[in-house]
Amino acid sequence: MQAPINKPIFVVGSPRSGTSILTWCLGHHPNLFPVPESNWLGSFAVNVAIAYQVGAARGDHSILSAMEIRNDELFAAFGRSINDLILRHRKDLETKRETRSKELKIDGRWLEATSTLAGPKKRWVDGTPEYSFYICGLRKLFPDALFIHIIRDVRTVVRSMLNFHRVTGVQLTPNEQEAYRYWLRTVSACLEAERAYGPDVVHRIRYADLIDNAELAMRSLFAFLKEPYTAKCLEPLALRINSSEVPPDFKSDNPPTNPAIIEEACQLSNNIEKSPQPSASSPAAVAEMEAAFEKRAQYIATLDMDKSRLEVVVCAYQAEQSRLESAIAELQRQFDDLSDRLAQIPGTNR
Repeated sequence: MQAPINKPIFVVGSPRSGTSILTWCLGHHPNLFPVPESNWLGSFAVNVAIAYQVGAARGDHSILSAMEIRNDELFAAFGRSINDLILRHRKDLETKRETRSKELKIDGRWLEATSTLAGPKKRWVDGTPEYSFYICGLRKLFPDALFIHIIRDVRTVVRSMLNFHRVTGVQLTPNEQEAYRYWLRTVSACLEAERAYGPDVVHRIRYADLIDNAELAMRSLFAFLKEPYTAKCLEPLALRINSSEVPPDFKSDNPPTNPAIIEEACQLSNNIEKSPQPSASSPAAVAEMEAAFEKRAQYIATLDMDKSRLEVVVCAYQAEQSRLESAIAELQRQFDDLSDRLAQIPGTNR
């Protein structure tokens, strides 16, 4: 039996940059289906790294080292299992989407294009913006995964972030300054991945091109994905999904934002618009990302160990406190008993 294709696609970038609409566009392709924002794969990759560190910590006395199970082998095994689960449970996802679409009275044609009837769909697309920070870990789980970095003007993104609650009731960011900071962090992480892995792994697309030159942008995108172009993928662009509906006269009433942060973000945004992404991968940048990923795993592992040690101390303290409380209660009982006995002796004042 032929092994399932294990080449997922991750749409990354700052929230409110078009990750949702692009994921839905790709989901209209006969070989690609969109999954809900998963959110768990990034932290899962870190936990696999932690598990490997523990499983190889004592050399030949540890199972992973003793059995010559390499780091990349462990990651890839988990990645294959995850991919298989997602492909096998695709029909369950479609069933839930159909039920939800009827409840919310959503136009059925959007679901038809992503369903089994639209094609075999052997690859899946995940548009979780948070994965901008976990590209290295996702590459470990899925060595053949591809990443699409969608970039949008920072001013527009910040306005959309601040108005996100109009659609969902959820405050995406507490204030304008944090919105600029978040854009800087996500975009910088994606640019680092562009530099490290090169255009064969990470493809940059501008939101403006997706809107103004949709067919050209999508043709370039499908060439990167090595999938045939289909005009059906342009259909979702006719309907703005998940829009923040920013009023034309919107002005932020947040506390004043640090001008230096705005300047830094706007300068980076302008530079990206003017400059192409790197034309080749950088082994040095890959090494930096690998080191940062391992450092993150080690940091979290250390926190877990410190937490465990603290829990032991707390338990010991609680046990001692309980013992002391019992001893005090016993002394109080003896004192009360002695007082009662003294009170029964004629002529004794308590």
